[in-house]
Amino acid sequence: MAFFSIRNKLFLVFIAISIIPITVVTFSSYRSYTNLVSKQTSLVASNTINNTMERIDTILQNIDRISITLQQQTSDPASSITIRDELKKLLAANDPYSPFLIRNRLKQIFENLILSYDYINGLYLFSPDGKSISYGIGTDLKVGYNPLGDDWYEQTIAKSGGLYIGNVDVKPFIINAKPSIMFSRAIYDLDSQQFLGVFMLDCSLDIFKGLDRDIIPNISSLYLANGEGKILFDASRKLIGQQLPDAIFRQVKAMRSDQAEFHEGGKLTLIQSFPSNDWKIIASISLAELYKEYGISKKIILYVSVSCAAIFILLSIVLSNLITKPIVELSRIMRKNKSQKFVTADKQLRRMDEIGILYNEYDKMMKDMDAFIRERYQNRILTLDAQMKALEAQINSHFLYNTLESINSIAEVEEVESIAVMTKALGDMFRYSIKTDSELVPISDELKHVDNYIAIQRIRYEDRIRFDKRIEPGIENAKMLKLLLQPLVENAIYHGLETKRGKGCVTMRGFARGDRIVFEVTDDGVGMTPEQAMELRKRLAEQPEFARIGERSRQSIGLKNVHSRIALYYGPEYGLSFESAQGAGTTVRIEIPAMA
Repeated sequence: MAFFSIRNKLFLVFIAISIIPITVVTFSSYRSYTNLVSKQTSLVASNTINNTMERIDTILQNIDRISITLQQQTSDPASSITIRDELKKLLAANDPYSPFLIRNRLKQIFENLILSYDYINGLYLFSPDGKSISYGIGTDLKVGYNPLGDDWYEQTIAKSGGLYIGNVDVKPFIINAKPSIMFSRAIYDLDSQQFLGVFMLDCSLDIFKGLDRDIIPNISSLYLANGEGKILFDASRKLIGQQLPDAIFRQVKAMRSDQAEFHEGGKLTLIQSFPSNDWKIIASISLAELYKEYGISKKIILYVSVSCAAIFILLSIVLSNLITKPIVELSRIMRKNKSQKFVTADKQLRRMDEIGILYNEYDKMMKDMDAFIRERYQNRILTLDAQMKALEAQINSHFLYNTLESINSIAEVEEVESIAVMTKALGDMFRYSIKTDSELVPISDELKHVDNYIAIQRIRYEDRIRFDKRIEPGIENAKMLKLLLQPLVENAIYHGLETKRGKGCVTMRGFARGDRIVFEVTDDGVGMTPEQAMELRKRLAEQPEFARIGERSRQSIGLKNVHSRIALYYGPEYGLSFESAQGAGTTVRIEIPAMA
């Protein structure tokens, strides 16, 4: 095949020793590049999270400081009375005017505090009985709102003075409410630990302004979420109050420490937990988009690699053609000599390298082969004819020996007319065997020869062996090589039925199949073992050997000789085959061309 030519093989070798290193270097360079980008991305994301955590921590510290300062702030600069004191007075007031004055003083404190922080929407103070003191910018509590029993209120009290952080949502109890986040703390008397009320701070989402200053648009996302997966803040401002995406929320649930890193779906996700609450800060970076931003390096690597590969491929083609051209030319000359007169190559005979040696040796070989074939051709034909006659003589001698042995055995046991029948049949077979008019005989003559052999064997074996002959009408007049069928019947008797207990049967079938004539001889004898069948197939597969004139082969006659004669005369596509099973018998089949 052209694909396996030496030129293609040499080309593939050149490609292998050039493209493979380029591929390895390209892959290694690109992998190192992507690993570096990934590490840098992870570092940037980690720094972003740390910076964001510091900002959020600063915000929470401010809220915590506001709530503590509010409790410690005095209602009158000229005195040391604090808001806690005012709340105690409010709880203990008996006249109708005191609560009014206390509320006004507290609202004044709230007003000063709101003006100091632009992200505070309102300050609200709830007494233990649910009454409120509030101050807001463009907003206020709804009339009659009582927080007792609300979830945020209960959780605030449960923290026993600790800071409670609510969700980002619209507060239904606030007028003109917008999405906001609330912070609340229960207030207690420092001396008696008496519960004085609940302080609540409502803040707009501007409290998180600046958290996303390190985020690269369209590449990375930043989320601030609580423990339930609800988004408190995101860089796009579109998902606030919604649930985290399923993939990220699943990663949050899979965390086993305060910090985790995930590579999934072409994204790098870093998650950091807050030590003081259940908040999570999440940075998600799209590596695919990031690689697009930094794709120039990847393109340069690919361009250089492709350019080098193209150059090496061209060099491989040129070198392989240059080296193999004389060899290809020699192979064409050798192929041409198969069907035409011997052609020698003169173009490369003057070369002194290995190519020149090949051309000179081929030229010498062609001349020697031409002389040898002309000298030996006729002798080979004579040898073939002599070999075929020697094979035929082996079969005749073997049969004659067996037949005479049978006659002698019968003659010793009893004197009967069967001897005369056997003698006549033997004579007919002898005359048929030594007939030298032609190697080819009508099939009807070959079948008569088989009938004579069967007549002898019927006398010898009596009713122990039954013979059945089934010949398709119309093939008797065709010609075939003589002495092919009788050895098959003889083989079936001596090797198949001789050692079988009880009666046996030999069946001969002859029929035409396409442009061939097929004969099958079947016995129901002992059959062959797998080892015997394998050995016979091996011998049949061996090429016919040509001995010197007059020399006979020492191997046994029978199936091998029949197969050899058919192959030598008709060609290797014809011959003998068999099927055998131990204890079930053997079928031997020969195929010859249909010849008129």
